[in-house]
Amino acid sequence: MQQRDFISNQLNDTRYIAKLALDYVAQLGCDVSVTKGYVVSKIRHQWGLNDLIGETDKKERTDHRHHAIDAVVIAATSRGLYQQAVKKIERDQLNIDPPYPELREDLAQHLNKIIVSHASARKLSGGLHEKTGAGYIAKHGGLVYRKNLSPEFTVKHARSILDETIKQLVLDHLVKYEGDSKKAFADGVTVYHKNKKTPIKRVRILQSETTQEKLEENKFGVKDQSGRVFKYLSYGNIHHVEIVQNRITGKYKGEFVTMMQASHRAKGIQSNLNQEGYKQAITKTDHGQDWRFVMALHKRDLVSVANENGERIYYSVQKLRSGYDLTLRLHTDAGSKREKKLIDSKKILENSVNNFMTELDLKLHRVNAIGILTND
Repeated sequence: MQQRDFISNQLNDTRYIAKLALDYVAQLGCDVSVTKGYVVSKIRHQWGLNDLIGETDKKERTDHRHHAIDAVVIAATSRGLYQQAVKKIERDQLNIDPPYPELREDLAQHLNKIIVSHASARKLSGGLHEKTGAGYIAKHGGLVYRKNLSPEFTVKHARSILDETIKQLVLDHLVKYEGDSKKAFADGVTVYHKNKKTPIKRVRILQSETTQEKLEENKFGVKDQSGRVFKYLSYGNIHHVEIVQNRITGKYKGEFVTMMQASHRAKGIQSNLNQEGYKQAITKTDHGQDWRFVMALHKRDLVSVANENGERIYYSVQKLRSGYDLTLRLHTDAGSKREKKLIDSKKILENSVNNFMTELDLKLHRVNAIGILTND
């Protein structure tokens, strides 16, 4: 599908959904009118509202508050004014004053007070573990998996091959092609064993060095019919993190709960993740007498941290990374690929749980249906 066809399909879907929404609201007895985005954008530009949250006279789509600006323009546009604007736009003579002179200044003040909330990711959804796994071989002290010799097979992979003889053969083969995997393992190119007859198609690679004990703690063991674990899979997404504080030292730490662990708690599945084997609350608040439960954070939860002046800056939880840190994104930010620039401009914060709690005074907030903080 070409890009213009994709865009056309998206626009048609949007029009259809808008029509359904209009019909539904009309059935409730409401007198509903519709404004076109193009007309709204012209009026917004006329009233000088585009640069309220951006640096240029264009709609700033990387800031969620652009929806609020559009809502103000639509609310201030009567049917008569809308029809008047349409006719003037057709003649390229649009000249409409805002409803009152101080509209821009008032809107700017309200935009500074807006807190954008996101639906918290509390559902038990998504994969409980990764699809591919690796076997543990005590002799090599780590996880081992098999990988085909293909254009994606790199020199780094070759250096991790377990069999020393095969490793040298594959590395020598790569040298012939100057380390270019796409040429070295292209269709019709074959790597042979020492006998020059048997092709090498698949090799065993050491994924990481670890111990059996660590694997049982951090990965999901897949068992065969005899009950023996024959491969280990990484757990899926993190469902939430339980932040607890040591009653003696005052330090904080995060207990990161995987989607599988949360599922086992909710369903009462007995496992090393839920040794009790009965249904429990998904969020565990009792972590022993030495630890005080502080809060549980899920993705897209609304939180705040203190800046240098002690003011609260609001963020949403973007990532939960097991055993290490939290990543927060400024609540108004609608996303950007320029991650480094975002971090430099304080739109994204990454830190350990303890540093967030002790240095930045991290707090969790709830927002009700009409956007008001309920526990500020």
